[in-house]
Amino acid sequence: MGPTGEAPPGPSAATIAPTGAAHTLWQFIRFCLVGASGVVVNLAVFTLTLLVALWLGGHLASISDVTHAIHELVTRKDTAGVSHAAVYLANALGFVVSVLTNYYLNRRWTFRSTKDVAGELPKFFTVSVVAYCGQLAVFWLFHTKAHVAPIPSQLVAIAFVMPINFIANKLWSFR
Repeated sequence: MGPTGEAPPGPSAATIAPTGAAHTLWQFIRFCLVGASGVVVNLAVFTLTLLVALWLGGHLASISDVTHAIHELVTRKDTAGVSHAAVYLANALGFVVSVLTNYYLNRRWTFRSTKDVAGELPKFFTVSVVAYCGQLAVFWLFHTKAHVAPIPSQLVAIAFVMPINFIANKLWSFR
């Protein structure tokens, strides 16, 4: 207790908050956690889109068919009833939905931005589109050339662009 009978003041938030490299490391960790949630969103939309394509094509009639289709999406390059167009449509839809959720979470939690959304969102989207082009190229290489199943190809491609995405967003989108 201090001389007035009150507890001495504790450290302020400014003295506890990490600075410099530690701050950037914590931002990167938060960015990766947001990215992980974006991967879940991306894969959910990606998989759901492919399942809808299979259902519309008459390939899903039971829960057993759905389970089998998901297994094939994880283990086989070419899944019966899934066109290449459906795979790339699913890829694009997964991208768009995950970009929107990632923007919101990164804005609020990772970078704690209070700037104008109208100025940030186009920058974030631009970085995301550039990253998506890289992600799509990696996806294409793994899925088409290396004959890897769609879902593992998607995971590798997403992981490939994450560090580039973080740096561009930190230095430009949320600056």
